Amino acid sequence: MESNLGLFDNGREANLTSTVSMVEDVLVELGHFLNECRVEMPDTLHAWRVVKGSASVRISLAKGGGYATLRVAAPVMTTDARVDHLVLYRKLLVLNANQLSGAAFATRQNEILLVAERSTLDLDRSEVLDLIRRVENYADHYDDLLVDEFGGRLGGLD
Repeated sequence: MESNLGLFDNGREANLTSTVSMVEDVLVELGHFLNECRVEMPDTLHAWRVVKGSASVRISLAKGGGYATLRVAAPVMTTDARVDHLVLYRKLLVLNANQLSGAAFATRQNEILLVAERSTLDLDRSEVLDLIRRVENYADHYDDLLVDEFGGRLGGLD
């Protein structure tokens, strides 16, 4: 039984190494410099941060159930007391249902995020590229629109 556990651990480690390589390959393809992208983030195995237009996008690998989870998230806006949260949240739910595919708006305290995530099990390079591009494009598109409509301020590097 012990030898099988070692085999599975090696498979997860190979999967993690492969995923890091895919993410970094995609970031280079998108025109980012790896030494500028790599960051330390709490509770992650690896993390990167890139900017597309007015959007800051965080890519991270975190421990999952069996395999790591690839998470791509972008803070789109930060709300304040002047923002009508009920109307904003209703708008975000409508956008989630009717405009977004493969990503969704979420909240964390007073921050509105765009998020996409997936297990790294059977992940391929085209999926990594799609997740990063999708969140970059949605975040860069919606951040200014939402701030213009509801107030608050653009999300950004934290």
